[in-house]
Amino acid sequence: MYRISRVRREFGSPIFFSDRNAMETKDGFIECTPYQDKNFSLKQMERHTGVQTIPNLKSSSTQTQWTYPRSMCTQYEPREFSEEKKENCLQSEKLKNFVNSVASRFEMAIQQNEIMDVFFDDWKALSEEDSGYGRKADPHLKEYQSFTDLHFSKEKTISNINWHPTINGVIAVAVTERLSFEDRINGSTKLLLNPSLILFWSFSDPINPQLLLECPDDVFSFEFCPSDPNIIVGGCMNGQVVLWDISTHVEQLQGTHKRENETPVVRYCAVSGIENGHKAPITDIQWLPGTFEVSRMGVPMENKNGICVQIVTCAPDCCVMFWDIRAPRVLQTMADQRKQKVEEKPLENPHGVPNTFKHLDLTWKPLIRVQHISYCQTQLQRVLSTTFCPQDGELVYTDWKLEKDNDSGRLFSAKPSHRFIIHDGQVNTVRRSPFFKDIILTVGGWTFAIWKEGVTNGPIIQSSCSQKKCTVGYWSQSRPAVLFIGKEDGNIDVWDLLEKTHEPSQTQNITATQITCIKPWIVSSKQHLLAVSDHLGTLHILEIPWTLRSPSSNEKLSMSKYFEKEVDRLVYFEKRREMRAKEKKDYEAEELRKKMVRYSI
Repeated sequence: MYRISRVRREFGSPIFFSDRNAMETKDGFIECTPYQDKNFSLKQMERHTGVQTIPNLKSSSTQTQWTYPRSMCTQYEPREFSEEKKENCLQSEKLKNFVNSVASRFEMAIQQNEIMDVFFDDWKALSEEDSGYGRKADPHLKEYQSFTDLHFSKEKTISNINWHPTINGVIAVAVTERLSFEDRINGSTKLLLNPSLILFWSFSDPINPQLLLECPDDVFSFEFCPSDPNIIVGGCMNGQVVLWDISTHVEQLQGTHKRENETPVVRYCAVSGIENGHKAPITDIQWLPGTFEVSRMGVPMENKNGICVQIVTCAPDCCVMFWDIRAPRVLQTMADQRKQKVEEKPLENPHGVPNTFKHLDLTWKPLIRVQHISYCQTQLQRVLSTTFCPQDGELVYTDWKLEKDNDSGRLFSAKPSHRFIIHDGQVNTVRRSPFFKDIILTVGGWTFAIWKEGVTNGPIIQSSCSQKKCTVGYWSQSRPAVLFIGKEDGNIDVWDLLEKTHEPSQTQNITATQITCIKPWIVSSKQHLLAVSDHLGTLHILEIPWTLRSPSSNEKLSMSKYFEKEVDRLVYFEKRREMRAKEKKDYEAEELRKKMVRYSI
């Protein structure tokens, strides 16, 4: 392995190459010829070891401690006045005078109880507020629970994780083989005998998965339907799109159904044909929001039903595809409809698979195919007409609306409007901020960057190169200034942009291997969880501390002003660069003019 570096002031400087004959100079080249190193061919033939045994020893003792005898329980009964004494007490002048004297103060106390919470602990709230920036409270992520399975997760890695949208304490993970392309080809027969799975884990049972989803191939990305969490869509390594319906297993996940001896396996309802899908592994898949849908021309339209019916996928085959889960509209005559009703028969269902998407199985085709993207390898963004896609560190900003050729009349995809090469490695994360719809986080190589949509000069924030590769990134769901970055060495960098912008606020080791996925989840206002998966197939559930989940006063406004200042800085820097380039050009022209005058004289 070689790592090449150079000083910062040489970045962006012009480079001039020329030819040189290596034979003309001494030591102009070095020849590296192979040879056999005997240090790596030694074999250990014999080894002496010593073993010593002793009988088992055990020592024990007991001692009874004497304590002073005392009563362990007390039984009592109340003493009450007789009816005559009660009547005399209620009619006494002393009681009437007492009630009249305290009535006004009693009414005032009741009013104060309605105005403010008398049971609120001001001292405790004051200490929590002070710990926001003083760091008196523990700011570290705490291990809440972990999940791994010796059978289904053995020798596998976790490619994607998702919390169940409606059932608390349930999380699904997609496990894939830890094999290279050549190993997959050599072991293809073995892989067919072990189907790919999506595992559902529950906090109530950390040992056994609650549900298994069978997949036609390794799944790199899957998503719950926002309008119906029982519908799940996934993207496979072979380019196929898969649909599941887990409606009959909701009680199993909720824990109200008696658990069976074996974990139930759910077969997929529908899968797209290989010839109609991507030609490379699907790296991300997203549901379009239920408020709109896309026409065949790529134009967003209002979805009056409010139900999610369309999906968008991306893959390294230079394509972004849109899919529709509704049955295709077929024009039929009245005679054909009557004939169909007479000949209609129930669909065969030998595996107990729901017939929810039977009309799509093996016939599903994409609605739109956008083909101008260069090597899509990351996550899509839920926007109306634009998307981000990377190519080995390159970010592409484009419009998915199709255009018509004036000569041939064929539809084609428009060229990307902007291209940026910022990251020094493959981009693995493109994620929009949950607080600012125009702020986007990208992670790739050894750096991460924050972009503002509409600013075409470059990223408004870019981190320095870290010592280890960044594998994944995610925004905090409760604090606008906090984001989590996963590393290849198993560490998580927590960035608080209001506290530090040149380095992470804290770095915490989670596992001994590469972190593959990060997904936060808000259980309640007092409990926020962070799901972290690693390359060895283990899912770690971490509890986010108070300092990282409770925003400071006006934190969103402070971040908005900070982003605006960074945009102004970027614009100023661009103007200065243009001015310096113009000055350099004018200086070179002036020098050339002086030289011509000197030669003429």
